[in-house]
Amino acid sequence: MLKTKVNHYTLTVILFLSLFIILSQPVLAFDTTQALLYEGSYSLNEQIFDHTITLKVDYVQDLWSDVYLQGDLIIRASNKKYSNPIIFFPNELYLNAYDVVENLDLKAGIITTRWGAADFFSPLDNLNPSPPSLSLTDNQDKMGVLGISATYYIDSLTSLQGAFYPIFIASPYPDEYLQDSYLAQFSPLYHMQGISIEGVELSYQPADDFVWGLQLSHAFPAFDVALSYYHGYYTDPFPANLDLALNPSGNILKLTLGYPAKQVIGLQFQGDFPGIDGATLRGDLAYIIPEKWIFQGENLLEKPYMKAVLSADYTTDSNIYLNGGFIYGLPFENGDQCSSYLYLHADKQITNTDFTPQYTFVLSLEDMSMANVIGLDYQVSENILASLSYVFVLGGTDSKLGILKLSEGIFFSLEWLF
Repeated sequence: MLKTKVNHYTLTVILFLSLFIILSQPVLAFDTTQALLYEGSYSLNEQIFDHTITLKVDYVQDLWSDVYLQGDLIIRASNKKYSNPIIFFPNELYLNAYDVVENLDLKAGIITTRWGAADFFSPLDNLNPSPPSLSLTDNQDKMGVLGISATYYIDSLTSLQGAFYPIFIASPYPDEYLQDSYLAQFSPLYHMQGISIEGVELSYQPADDFVWGLQLSHAFPAFDVALSYYHGYYTDPFPANLDLALNPSGNILKLTLGYPAKQVIGLQFQGDFPGIDGATLRGDLAYIIPEKWIFQGENLLEKPYMKAVLSADYTTDSNIYLNGGFIYGLPFENGDQCSSYLYLHADKQITNTDFTPQYTFVLSLEDMSMANVIGLDYQVSENILASLSYVFVLGGTDSKLGILKLSEGIFFSLEWLF
């Protein structure tokens, strides 16, 4: 099994390098910029090394006056558990038309639409699904979805944006990952009853409705403010039904997963921090109305609830960059699970060097568990950046941040922009 995966990984790296050479040629018709990223990690939990190589090609083509074909192509090879050995897809590919009708801009195709002012964990950024991962240091990536986005400029300070996605796309959790996760969750319960479970069989309830949203933005003298409304679904799967199939060859859990509908009424703002010159204040407030969702007699979702991120960033006189704030409800928390956190990111480039040490933490105010990232960036050249970081969690596996213990490890990346 391991040998097969290694062989697949080797073949995909060879294919990856071939595509890299082709895409690097100047004969391409598109205006392109490329980023080549290597990521390596050592998991403290599983004690294994993972490697990922990603080539991202951003491209734009002027079709005619104020109409462009734009997008980005992702080519990725990885030996990570649960990952496909190679991924080749356009994350975005759309027509972008400026002022096609007076004061109206349009995007149509495979698009991403991002809302929210917060640097991390915005509860308003719901239109596009995220990859099944969580970063404590960067704004989470989004996956492109077939749709249309239109922005109408009412005047120089006010705009109304609408987005419409005819098909709902969920976060792409691999079936094998979900099967292993639910087997670990439910198998002990059946074992207590003297029933052994050999595996989990998954099925999915379709989400039939389309996804859409509206956002009204206005620029005040000191602050930009936006009101938004989202109508769609949770992009992470929820358990809907569980049955036990007793078989002589091994008992199987038949689990049905679904995606509850939700509505989000949002307020975001960004502007100067009162009384502190050079500081920026940001805030995202979300009032979430979920579909009632019951699993095995338990209400997983029922009542409306709030999520919020309030933050500020500032660079001190000694060139230390600080970004910190308050979070109510992390991305993996919903309903009554939501709780309060503090977070802080700090970095500073060492004088007369190309090294930038940094530190990030998220602290639960409920049980004082704490996720930490200690990192060091090195600017090898103008276009090459190397990064090394260590992630660790203080607190037990059953703490508020215990879910992040699976992410503990040492991470290295090397990015080349060309």
